[in-house]
Amino acid sequence: MALLPIDRQRPTSLERGQRIAVVDLGTNVFGLVVGTLDPDGVPQWFHRADIEVGLAKDGFGNLSPATLQRAERALQKHTNDAIEHGATVLFGYGTSALRQWPNAESWLQDCGLRLSNQEHQGRRIPCELCTISGEKEAETIRYGLQACGLLDQGPVLINDIGGGSVECVLCWKDSVFLAVSLPLGMRKLLRDFPVHINPTADPTQPRNPYLRAFEGCYASLRAVFESKLGAALMAHRPLHIVGTAGPYETLARWAQAYQPESKQITRSLCQAFGQAATQTLPHPHPSLHPLSTDAIVHASALMLALCDTAQGIPFVVTDLSLREGALLTHFHHTTRPA
Repeated sequence: MALLPIDRQRPTSLERGQRIAVVDLGTNVFGLVVGTLDPDGVPQWFHRADIEVGLAKDGFGNLSPATLQRAERALQKHTNDAIEHGATVLFGYGTSALRQWPNAESWLQDCGLRLSNQEHQGRRIPCELCTISGEKEAETIRYGLQACGLLDQGPVLINDIGGGSVECVLCWKDSVFLAVSLPLGMRKLLRDFPVHINPTADPTQPRNPYLRAFEGCYASLRAVFESKLGAALMAHRPLHIVGTAGPYETLARWAQAYQPESKQITRSLCQAFGQAATQTLPHPHPSLHPLSTDAIVHASALMLALCDTAQGIPFVVTDLSLREGALLTHFHHTTRPA
């Protein structure tokens, strides 16, 4: 596991039991985790929080002053939460939207300095912020799942759906057969396959706007996944898809409510999830919240396209993702004996 950018530039020595905070500076949401490794090397999580920021509201590659104000307010709140939960340092990693903004690194450095000087409850903590490449993002997610024992049974396909990009890692324990970051996040799919609603149309008809968006999105993604992943999936057949956080947690909640006796999330359940999203089932379930209906349509199309590319294998859902992987990576490279 290679160093994260912050560890490479300014190594921070950590001790097991020391609490640290990591923020995933995502395209839609800034997600915080506070955690540590206990003396036996077992991860412990003390606090998680998500704040919607919407970096892509101005489009990709351009962040307005209003967007930057929202982003810094969210980081101020996360820094205060980190202090309240005992963190001694905060690391933040910018993903797709920040990667594409030319001024990201200078803004993140300045913002980190301001946050480091911000006092809360009589304390302040150093805050280190930078962007992370798509490839490093994928590898960091994989490392977090491996460290938590989720990659021990055989090859798996890890999938993380973000607002600006989608990470796919085909791996087994330390062996990585394929790791790609694709510019297919929810914001981009919503832009490329918009839902045009006719208020006089019958939503149960086959050509309702949600179904049209689903079909277009599915066909496009199926072709991309076949091109980028198909050969590797044939060579290293995974046991299941590991879906990390975000839309996959919505899928898991829906599946539990729709078919509580099911022991795993199968392709048929994923397909039913898509049907619910496009309103072809009679009663869309309230567990579809908190994703908007449009986002559910596109997320379910992506999940089904990926599942079909992988020959219909089932899903396993975890709440671990980039932030947990980054936290464990920091400890892996910088821990002193307790």
